[in-house]
Amino acid sequence: MLPSTFEDKFAAEEKQRKLLRVRLDMAKFLQETLRESGLKANAHIVGSEAFKEFFRKVRSTGESPSASDIVNVAKLFDDDLTLDNLSRPQLVSMSRYMGLNAFGTDNFLRGAIRARLLNIRRDDQLIDAEGVDSLSTSELQAACQARGIRTSGISPARLREELSTWIQLHLHNRVSGVLLVLGRAFNFDRKPGEDEDGKTAVISSLENVLCGLPDNLLNEAELEVDSEKATYKKKLEVLQQQQELIEDEAEQEQKEEDARRAKREADEQEAELARELLPDSELMPEAAEAENARMTTEQLNELADALLVLSSKSSVLKERDELRALMEENVQAEEDPKSPSGALTKRIRTMLTKIDQQLQDYDNRVGSSLQMISADAQGRISVQDLQKALAVIKHKPDDEVGQAVIEKLDVDKDGFVELEHVLGLVREEGLGILLDDEARSIIGQGDEIKNSKPRKEDIVQE
Repeated sequence: MLPSTFEDKFAAEEKQRKLLRVRLDMAKFLQETLRESGLKANAHIVGSEAFKEFFRKVRSTGESPSASDIVNVAKLFDDDLTLDNLSRPQLVSMSRYMGLNAFGTDNFLRGAIRARLLNIRRDDQLIDAEGVDSLSTSELQAACQARGIRTSGISPARLREELSTWIQLHLHNRVSGVLLVLGRAFNFDRKPGEDEDGKTAVISSLENVLCGLPDNLLNEAELEVDSEKATYKKKLEVLQQQQELIEDEAEQEQKEEDARRAKREADEQEAELARELLPDSELMPEAAEAENARMTTEQLNELADALLVLSSKSSVLKERDELRALMEENVQAEEDPKSPSGALTKRIRTMLTKIDQQLQDYDNRVGSSLQMISADAQGRISVQDLQKALAVIKHKPDDEVGQAVIEKLDVDKDGFVELEHVLGLVREEGLGILLDDEARSIIGQGDEIKNSKPRKEDIVQE
């Protein structure tokens, strides 16, 4: 077990690292939104006078739209329309941003987001009835966090102002909750200006979302939509697209169900055949219990992350690699003449630069202070070190399961486990754990002794 002092220190530093992860995920979210060319709009919105006037000011005259113009355009996008036009990467990113499970079909994710927004609307109604001032500081921060409003380093007075503006827009102006959440994501890493009040910040975030619409849609918005026939034709095209999406979704769900059923039947047949072939003497309950001990994929991923942090000189190696990839993509987007918004690209570049500095500051402060696991020259760690790593993961297995898994990983029963064996299992699961140069060198030195390896099916639950 870990000493309590280390556990407290690890928890505190891990909390800071997770905060950096959130900010990095926000940058990914915005990059994916930019790459997917923003939201789409239907014929009704494209043909509306408010929509055309808004983009006439933005594109032709360079005039900043007023708050009323922004609200009037935002009201044209309801939750269903906005969610139905979000791409798969946008749905996944928004689900993660709202703290939802990002697994499942597109329709499942849309349903989960709608349910969360419905709960937020009910909460808005209660807060509106009782008054924002009735909330305690902790309640205020929790309410803001649920809506994606930044709380770190923000005064309670400013939070009350932003929450009041959110409720005014969401309840009374009927602005889409999806747009409001997207807007908060756009401004997540931006510190409020000294002369900027909470309402201005929320309105500005909505403007950023609306200005991220693709150029081809904005060109259509400048056209006059006078023909009723053209409107019906556009509606028919939209209905046909929706029908195709429904059919694709049904086909996808049916394939997944067929695959689950086939796997379940195959597992049952294999288990039955195994029971018939084995003699009764080998079907001992104790042996079966140890043999059946497995870790989930989530636990395996957390274990690999813990080993990486506890054995690396840098505790943010994975984050640095992801940030480097995002920066390269941002440069490519800036050089691409088809990029939908140069201003948005520059805003993301600024955010990435800030995150890079925050990662550097964190690495300078923490560095290798969390390093408590060292591999030997053959790339092995002791079973005691593996137990330490298991002890600090969030979803750690039961002691019996953990001990059984460690015994399986220690294939030659010498008290040491090949680090490459553990990380190799992660790579087989496609979880993408990164190693620094020193770790790669150590693991490489042990290649000649890797004659026996643990099997993935003995360690990980399918």
